[in-house]
Amino acid sequence: MEWKQVIGNTWALTGDQAVGVVLLPGDRCVLLDPGGSRMREGVEQALRDRGLTPAWVLCTHMHYDHHENSKYFRETYGAKVCLPQIEADIVRSEASLKNHLFNFPMGLVRTDRRLQNLICPVDKVIPFGAETVDLEGTVFGVLRTPGHAPDHVCFVTPDGVCFAGDALMTPDVLETAKVPFAFDLADDLTSKARMGETDYPAAILCHNGVVYGSLGDLAAENIRVVREKLAAFRALVTGPMTYSDFYSAVTRATGLDPGHPIRAQHLERYIRPYLEYLIDEGGVALLCLDGAPGVGPVSSDKEERP
Repeated sequence: MEWKQVIGNTWALTGDQAVGVVLLPGDRCVLLDPGGSRMREGVEQALRDRGLTPAWVLCTHMHYDHHENSKYFRETYGAKVCLPQIEADIVRSEASLKNHLFNFPMGLVRTDRRLQNLICPVDKVIPFGAETVDLEGTVFGVLRTPGHAPDHVCFVTPDGVCFAGDALMTPDVLETAKVPFAFDLADDLTSKARMGETDYPAAILCHNGVVYGSLGDLAAENIRVVREKLAAFRALVTGPMTYSDFYSAVTRATGLDPGHPIRAQHLERYIRPYLEYLIDEGGVALLCLDGAPGVGPVSSDKEERP
């Protein structure tokens, strides 16, 4: 990975994904979203090259590609881990992780190496409503941007740089994203709009790179892509279909190939929030089809829900 100085003591490690680094006195640093296991060697080598030891791991949310390395840096270097409240609650135990990964069998949670890597002691929790987090005298701003994850936040470094996690994606990533993930699309769209109104000198986007100046145009493009996907997925509902039928229709339309039952479970988690948003917003009608949950085109005849 390559070092890029953003402003002052705020740096980005850039490669397939960006990792934030804030330098502390005495060859120590804060790692922001240290990535997944596939990135570990590159991040660790970059730190060695500069003679840096991670004192803290600060995560915007608990997804694989942001938080999976937290446990490693905690166990190997003694780094303390800090997450927002709900994200911290999710990774406390196998049971809490299973509760979040609603469609994954408990046996998979207990045996999958990458899922086990997510379960990690959290040394400092950022409570609801907190606007700052103090890491031994180094204070980061906290900007609440839920949606991509239940308690996703962005951090503002002491240099005024916004570490944006997955609140926004760069245009090149958007172009190839077949189903941009969000836990709650309504919250995600609201947070993207909020990002467009911010005024930071620079922002680090994990997917992927450093942006200087206004985020307004980028936020608008992120919102446009999500709404375009919603419209395309809604158009697939031409008649009654079960949830599974809907997932299959989306994977075919987008060229996504599950290829394996576990990947199919992951794709269900990617696609279902779009379906739930369409249901909530009245874009499709919620049905019961032979005992299975389903959806269909919205009828002109209004039916009262039970």
